[in-house]
Amino acid sequence: MGTLSFARVTILSGVITCFRLACGLIISKVVAIYTGPAGISNLGQLQNFVTFINGFISSQVSQGVNRYSAEHRDSYENAQPYWRAAIKLSTIACCFIMCLGILSSGQLAEYLFHTREFYWLIILALMVLPLNIINSIFLGVLNGLGDYNKFFLANLFAIASSVISMTGLVYFLGLKGALIAAALNNAIAGFWLIVIILKKPWFKFKYWYGTAPRQQINEMSKYFAMGIIGALTGPISLIVVRTILTNDFSIEYSGYWQAVSKISEAYLAVLTTAMTVYYFPQTAAAKTRAEYLSILKIGARLVVPLSLAMAVTIFYLKDFIISFLFTKDFQRASGLFLYQNIGDFFRICSWLFATILLAKGYFVINATLEISVSILFPLLVKLMTSNYGFEGVSLAYCSTYFIYLIATALVYLWHIKNKVG
Repeated sequence: MGTLSFARVTILSGVITCFRLACGLIISKVVAIYTGPAGISNLGQLQNFVTFINGFISSQVSQGVNRYSAEHRDSYENAQPYWRAAIKLSTIACCFIMCLGILSSGQLAEYLFHTREFYWLIILALMVLPLNIINSIFLGVLNGLGDYNKFFLANLFAIASSVISMTGLVYFLGLKGALIAAALNNAIAGFWLIVIILKKPWFKFKYWYGTAPRQQINEMSKYFAMGIIGALTGPISLIVVRTILTNDFSIEYSGYWQAVSKISEAYLAVLTTAMTVYYFPQTAAAKTRAEYLSILKIGARLVVPLSLAMAVTIFYLKDFIISFLFTKDFQRASGLFLYQNIGDFFRICSWLFATILLAKGYFVINATLEISVSILFPLLVKLMTSNYGFEGVSLAYCSTYFIYLIATALVYLWHIKNKVG
């Protein structure tokens, strides 16, 4: 039964991801044609900034909502304190980061885009944060409660609205249009999500507004802290890497690497979505060694061969993919694929083990690994590009996730040996 459930979720994830890929093809092609490698690089900078602020206010809190919704899916009353705690923490963080970000919008624009001209984009991205919170937290509830139909429907609407807004705005406004769309995408997704869940029994004011006990605040605060660490590490790490490539080579080279990274994100999304929707709640609910190993086996049987097949296929079709997704100006990116694809395989395999870190509350270990990886990657990029040229960026990516895979596997083995009966 477990295999069938995971397989079904993986298939649904695959359908959504194929739709996302098709829409991504359109977006990538339009942005590449109208803005070139430099536009792709600037778009990546803004997307990482949006990821940063979303991570700061709600992304890991959403994982906490996912976990406690799964644990109390039979009683909304028992889940209510965690939901209220999540909203309270995210609202406080939202107010803080909006004020700070608006005041420093000029400096942020200077660092991200090398010009203060786009300061208003920073303000725009910050002003729509409440809808971003809604999208993140309520998706966590749908996930935890096992409402996969609504979960995937929400993603479907989000993807469709993203491609329509991005294509239209790029066509009429060029690079500015692409950046506006990137700033608004999560907020638009939040609007559609409200429409979809409007009549759900748990979507009632009484469950979300009111006092939250200190215990639940403390529990959700741990996820909130992980969100801050994730926001201050992952997206910033990528921004630093892109800045290194821009300074040491050119903004066009930064765009080449961004293009390859986008391809990786797209084809791995089918597996990461399936793992988030199914694998995470199952791991959170596991109690015995046999349950852990059974869930791991189910995940590995699907994830390992699929990720390997995808990586190999992408590598052999890289030239066609580059020309189809982007333009002939991006052919310089072809040399990055070998180690990028190997690194992708290590990365997805590591998530089989890393899921346990948040599912079972290993916040200190998870924070240590997140910080270490986010520091290690830019350092290896600087070192390896100095010694091996531009291709060193993909070698650094591969090396980083091989180390991460080993580290997470050791933590997983330690957990089932020492913490499980």
